[in-house]
Formats: sequence, structure tokens, C-alpha cells
Amino acid sequence: MTTIRSGESAPQATPAIIKNQKVKTYHHMVVGAKFMMPDGLEVQFLGGQFVTADPEIIAELDRVADKPASMIYTKKEVVASVTQLMSAAAADAAKSAGNAV
Repeated sequence: MTTIRSGESAPQATPAIIKNQKVKTYHHMVVGAKFMMPDGLEVQFLGGQFVTADPEIIAELDRVADKPASMIYTKKEVVASVTQLMSAAAADAAKSAGNAV
């Protein structure tokens, strides 16, 4: 039987957990984004990242992270790279819009 955890938020790993356990860090393109686990548990990317040692959360985030259409990444460099590309595209669009007649 699955427990529905609607309205419940997954806790971020504390410094003690990070020091004593194997943790995994996930990054999201949207700061403060929320990801809903299949059981309704809410994972919030505070500051654009979420750190956990929970094997169930790790398994689910690994399933969706680093995919072409995903906004969840395991490498911070990917987020920086995509952000840079988006900024360049926005600047280009602003130039085009400013030159429209």
C-alpha cells in the first residue's frame, strides 16, 4: 500500500547528514522550483538546488535528471551553461524586438 504524502515537503540534507552519509545534489533551472514525487511528496529546489541522502528521492530524481527536456541536472556546470545560452537568446530577442518597425 502506498502512502500519499500530499502537502508534505522533503527535507533538505543538513550539514550533519552531508558529513556522515552519501548525499546527492540536484540542480534545477528554476530557483525555488517544486518537483512532485509519485507519492505526493514535494521536493523544493531552494536556491536552485536540493541535497538529499534519501534513496527513494535519489532514485526518482535520477530517473528524470540530465534528460534533454529536463530542467533537473546533477552537474552545476550544465545549469550555468544553459543559463548562459538562455541569456544570450534573450539578448538576441531583445535586439530583434528593438529593431522591429
